[in-house]
Amino acid sequence: MRSQESRELYERLRALERRAEGVLSRAGDRYSRRKVSQELGKPPYNRGIESQRISAWVPIRGEGVPQVPSDRSSDDVLALVRLWSAWAGEKVDERDWRNLLERAQPIRASRASTAHPGRLISEFADPFALEVHEAIDGGCADSELQLLPPYVEREHDRQLADVVESAARPCAEGLTSALAVLVGNSFTGKTRSCWEALSLLPPDWRLVHPLAPTPTEALIAVLDDAAPRTVLWLDEIHRFLGDDRGEQAAARLHEVLNDPRRGPLLVLGTTWPEQWSDLVSPRRQGDRKDPHARARALLTGKYLRVPDSFEGPDMLELRRLAVTDPRLQEALDRGEEGQVTQYLAGGRALVDRYETATALERALVESAMDARRLGHGVALPKLLLEASIPSYLTAHQYEAVEDGDIEQALAELRKRLRGARGPLTPVTIREPAAPLVVTDKVRLADYLDQHGREEQHGKVPPARLWDTLNDYAARESLIALAGSARERGHLRIAVRLLRAAAAAGVPGAVAAASQMLEEEGRYDEALLWCLPLAERGDPAAMNQVAGIMEMTHQPVMAVAWHRRAAEAGHSSSWFSAGMILRQAGDLPEAETCFRRAADAGVYGAYGALADLLKSTSRTEEALACYQQEAESHGGYAVVQTVYRMRERGDSGATVLSWLLPRVWEEESRNREGGVWISWASDALLEHLAQDAALRSNLRSLLDPGGKADEAQRWLAAVLDWSEEIASGAHLRKSASAPEALRKKGRLEEALALYEQEAAGGPRGAAANAAAVHEQLGKASEAVIWYQRAAEEGDLGALGQTARLMTELMGPDESFAWLRSCADRHAEDGYPDQRSVVAELLQDAGRTDEALDWLRHASRTGDPYAWSQYAKVLESAGRTAEAQQMRRHGWEPDGEISTPWSAAP
Repeated sequence: MRSQESRELYERLRALERRAEGVLSRAGDRYSRRKVSQELGKPPYNRGIESQRISAWVPIRGEGVPQVPSDRSSDDVLALVRLWSAWAGEKVDERDWRNLLERAQPIRASRASTAHPGRLISEFADPFALEVHEAIDGGCADSELQLLPPYVEREHDRQLADVVESAARPCAEGLTSALAVLVGNSFTGKTRSCWEALSLLPPDWRLVHPLAPTPTEALIAVLDDAAPRTVLWLDEIHRFLGDDRGEQAAARLHEVLNDPRRGPLLVLGTTWPEQWSDLVSPRRQGDRKDPHARARALLTGKYLRVPDSFEGPDMLELRRLAVTDPRLQEALDRGEEGQVTQYLAGGRALVDRYETATALERALVESAMDARRLGHGVALPKLLLEASIPSYLTAHQYEAVEDGDIEQALAELRKRLRGARGPLTPVTIREPAAPLVVTDKVRLADYLDQHGREEQHGKVPPARLWDTLNDYAARESLIALAGSARERGHLRIAVRLLRAAAAAGVPGAVAAASQMLEEEGRYDEALLWCLPLAERGDPAAMNQVAGIMEMTHQPVMAVAWHRRAAEAGHSSSWFSAGMILRQAGDLPEAETCFRRAADAGVYGAYGALADLLKSTSRTEEALACYQQEAESHGGYAVVQTVYRMRERGDSGATVLSWLLPRVWEEESRNREGGVWISWASDALLEHLAQDAALRSNLRSLLDPGGKADEAQRWLAAVLDWSEEIASGAHLRKSASAPEALRKKGRLEEALALYEQEAAGGPRGAAANAAAVHEQLGKASEAVIWYQRAAEEGDLGALGQTARLMTELMGPDESFAWLRSCADRHAEDGYPDQRSVVAELLQDAGRTDEALDWLRHASRTGDPYAWSQYAKVLESAGRTAEAQQMRRHGWEPDGEISTPWSAAP
């Protein structure tokens, strides 16, 4: 034995065995190692452990040196502990035994010095170390159960298996890397699914679980050394790609996954639907920045949706397995609407525990819920929760809190519930061959985290909480909290949080502050933050200074700073400088900048250069640049290239041979990205429509008598469509049949067609159906259809709904419904509905009502409501208030802020 820990392991195993042997002997039952081995081979253990192996770990008469079980033998040892404990009539503290087993392992120098990160998959015997949720105990002793309940494979598991096997097995192109993210609500089995998928990989694969010092930094560091045949375990992938360095991590991960020399690599991730949407949703029109562009490019199309519940054949398999495991049976009997995994992981018990908690316990949990939904990281300082308590208790309740009550409440909240984690549990750190460290931070149970986001949505956080967050939040969470404050219009609070982050040395804090101030039009103060960084040589800060100079109408200074930024490595600044110079009429210098940008691979640079060359009649050079842009990035440059080639007199076949690869590339990107960008396809149709001879030649390639394959069907469809364009038939088809009937007064027939169209989903059909109902004098039916159109996002239908509902039901019910509709759409990030309803309220003379509604919406998290509030003030003639609101925002109590300084 090499250490005190390994000696302790042997002694505790030997003592446990003696107790088990003693109980059996007193009951008149004979004990033997052979009997132990036989019992371990039966359910619920199912472990093939020979008696010789047990004797190697626990010599009977002290003969020989006890061996320390290897990492991969830990499950066997735990099965042995469960059996002996069951015979001895004792309850197993499995976590304690796991800690002891890990501490007893010898320090493996070879593992520490290996050139590649991670460990062999076979060495990961503990699913909880990879954040698989522990299950309820089902009312049984641990020794009677397997570590995890039996697993029911569902559709997403089968899809995940395909992804895993695609990485593990060579294909025609060789070994390829793969990425899959399981997206689902809390406690739906995402991480367990990934754990089960590991069994599909060969034993020589390694696994890396990057976490320290932060998940993002750890991932970036791992990617430099990750070897082929490695799994990157990115549970809660938003932790790795969502912070200020997340884009750097996403770009690096994308590069490594697409490098054939590094493959095969397998990335397994999980996340919640809202975090997934945040990472992959495209930038909306009007947004000045795209915070997750790299993450979106990496992740789009790579998700597997995990359902909330079991249904159909999965439920039948679950019922079959439930007979063998009391945990599954209880979850099946008591889980609501097939939500078995949630019940297994203690979700319902957590909610019950929270709802029946004492006032002090509830205050601690709710402060954690609010801190998390406002952007704080997973690890919550206990001091933060303690300092937040006055915001969640009445004065009388807080006065009754005595010394020691808070620690007692936290102790109660960390107690396990039916075998699963409690509402608030300590954050622990465990390094290999080192003791467990309990930190001064706690973690809110995932299920309560999501429950809080749902239940607290629409509620205003306590005003005092923002001060508490500024003073006690983890420094690395301050930038995210500042973003949340800004969304709510609390601009002073946001700057204060960013100032605290900058003072604490949080990376990206200064850039975040200057960016926010620039976007709010406070250019002088933004310069106070970013100019010192720029002068110290930070390329991004230089680019921002250039942008501010441009916004403040200083083009010469803007170009100078853009050049400095570009020379320092911010290549897109060449493009920006070229655009300013071109607008100023300095075409030679603009051309130089565009060429530098194009050489650096900046998106759109060749296109801008082509436009400039075309404007100076350098048509051949322009065509070459359009081609380069089209072949690199697609887009409108494809249309320009085709047009210029035809203008030059190239044959239809020549143009087609260049154009077809662009179409394939574009459709491939569309399938991968889940979007439709039709430039190349439109260019193809237009080109074929203008060349009858080319269409005829292509038509002759089709085999009318044979069985058409996919390529032939595609070509036939394209030719048919282009024929319609050439003949103008597509224009005639676009004329609405129901609209024609409506004009002829055949309203009933038109209505039937509009309702049929609406069932298929075309936008506008519901509003047309509503209008026809109104023409027919069916006002009640018209209201229903206008409401449907409004729910589908038709802004014009909002006014029609307000008009008819007011006539039929009165203004109060009308505007109550309109506000509800607008609120639902605002939750999806679309502000237009709320803006239109605010205008309707104002037009109806209900300005104060509109302002109150927008104020509440802003304070609960709608990022657009506070600017709409300013617009309503301005249109109501309250210009000074509107200007103050736009510049200074408002306080958490809902009052417009008095002037404040944003200086660093």
